[in-house]
Amino acid sequence: MFLTIQEMKDVLYAYQMDEIAEGDAEIIENGILAGVSEVKMYFTASNQKQWGDGRPKYDVAKIFGATGADRDSFVLRMCKTVAAWNICELANPDVIYEHVKERYDNVIKTLEKIAGIGDYSGSPTLTPDLPTIDPDPDPDGSGLKPFRYGSRKKFNHE
Repeated sequence: MFLTIQEMKDVLYAYQMDEIAEGDAEIIENGILAGVSEVKMYFTASNQKQWGDGRPKYDVAKIFGATGADRDSFVLRMCKTVAAWNICELANPDVIYEHVKERYDNVIKTLEKIAGIGDYSGSPTLTPDLPTIDPDPDPDGSGLKPFRYGSRKKFNHE
């Protein structure tokens, strides 16, 4: 698991998680899994673009398959914030909703910048120092470049 319940203490107190989940750790785990999945989708969204536009293709399996100290701290922090939002959706005992919502919105904006989607689709993207996948220059063996441009050849009736 990329993120554990014990690591959530940075963003939520244990008593708050206990009140929300009423002692059921599975509810907290589901919130964590939903948060990690949501962050993962943003990195996958940037992979949907072709390499020709300059964006790196992130190795999502390697980024989210890492454990312990091998995890990227920035991605881990974003996952914690999004997971806290998913957990706080269940209830709001003694948690200042506005603070959690504001942090969640900031993380989502950052993820949109990384993925190059939403309000940031025409602007330069953020490129964190994460593992990427090298593009295959000729994936189908046709010898064609992935992106072609130029004029059409002149048509002749011959």
